[in-house]
Amino acid sequence: MSSSDDLRERLRRLGVVRGARVLPPSPRRRVALESVLPGTFHETPSGRCWVVRTEHPSDTLHGRWPLHAFLTLPTDALAAIGGDPALATVPLSQVLFLDTETTGLSGGTGTMAFLVGLGFFEEDRFVVLQAFLRDPGDEPAMVHFLAEFLPRFRWLVTFNGRGFDLPILQNRFVLARRPFPLDGFPHLDLLNPARRLWKGHLVSCALTVLEREILGVIRDQADIPSGVIPAVYREYLQTGDARELPRIFYHNRVDVLSMVVLTAHLTRVFADPEGAPDLSGEELGALARWYGETGRNPEGVLRAALRRTPAGERRARYLAELGLLSKRRGRWAESVEWWQQLALEAPEPFVAAVELAKVYEWHLARPALALGWARWALRRAEALPPGPHREHLIGELHHRIDRLERRCAGVLPRSEESHLPLFSASATMRS
Repeated sequence: MSSSDDLRERLRRLGVVRGARVLPPSPRRRVALESVLPGTFHETPSGRCWVVRTEHPSDTLHGRWPLHAFLTLPTDALAAIGGDPALATVPLSQVLFLDTETTGLSGGTGTMAFLVGLGFFEEDRFVVLQAFLRDPGDEPAMVHFLAEFLPRFRWLVTFNGRGFDLPILQNRFVLARRPFPLDGFPHLDLLNPARRLWKGHLVSCALTVLEREILGVIRDQADIPSGVIPAVYREYLQTGDARELPRIFYHNRVDVLSMVVLTAHLTRVFADPEGAPDLSGEELGALARWYGETGRNPEGVLRAALRRTPAGERRARYLAELGLLSKRRGRWAESVEWWQQLALEAPEPFVAAVELAKVYEWHLARPALALGWARWALRRAEALPPGPHREHLIGELHHRIDRLERRCAGVLPRSEESHLPLFSASATMRS
């Protein structure tokens, strides 16, 4: 018996008598949305849309933080992480968290938001309203509902809303010939702050990754991957079978809840990084760069990053940044300590040695020590593999040494050439 005959015989014994291509499709029975997902029809002059309301006590833990942690955040830090001064003036309780599920992931006028999740605080609860299109023909009703509901709030939080959710909703309002209620709203889009803090630390800054790695949120088996949501919705429209839709509602609701605690975490870390003992040195280093870009003093954060970072390239970078900060502030003795520690730890200590030569020559009036550091750097540069980098470095060091030797007028004793003030971890201990 041939292998193909043998396979057919085994399939026949299992009850398979026809090829899969000619088997009739399994029938999908129509399962109404109302039977699988509690909600209500919201009536408008333009029709009606399905709205699901879920309430959570404000002390509910979502991951590691209670939802109400959001309500005590410093608004000046919110404004800083959002890059919008208007966020410093908004009442925290009048925030709206918004997330959409759409018919496609590319955006554009052909993409429709079939589910809009809206999260807000109401007395001692956090409420998630989810407006859903049972049929694309219900969109005028959803637009009408949103046009009435959105102006209740003063400001907005999204995750990638500036690049995705808001343009899609705005397009739908334009097509409906209605003004978009969120135009001009103070808006905190969490994607960019998350990237600034974790881009070099995590493989991705997708919300589900931040939940797992940062927030401690664990989604259960009711969840559905975001990439397949448009296909599941299209299948619902074709078959009328709503049994998979609760998974989409669950996914959207968790997105909204996660934005609440992500905002709380990001804001508290930005406002008080040294009060967050679980931050790694890498995260603190990213936060220090963020501080510098927003005009805040990054020195304390850099010192904390240094304490939590083992020896290596990243620690050397923090030492260099601290040396430059001290130099810019004219704290010359302090900068010497940072550069000396860097000279001890860096794989290529030439930057530290040259900076020490500069400080000793121009600011501390110690040309002999400056000459010693320049010669120390030259000996190490000469041990580098041949190449343009080595030649350029040696040329610069020779030029500096020649000038320093002339300045010292030949009075530097040979016995002092190798006497450099390298001491162990004094700089690190000062931090």
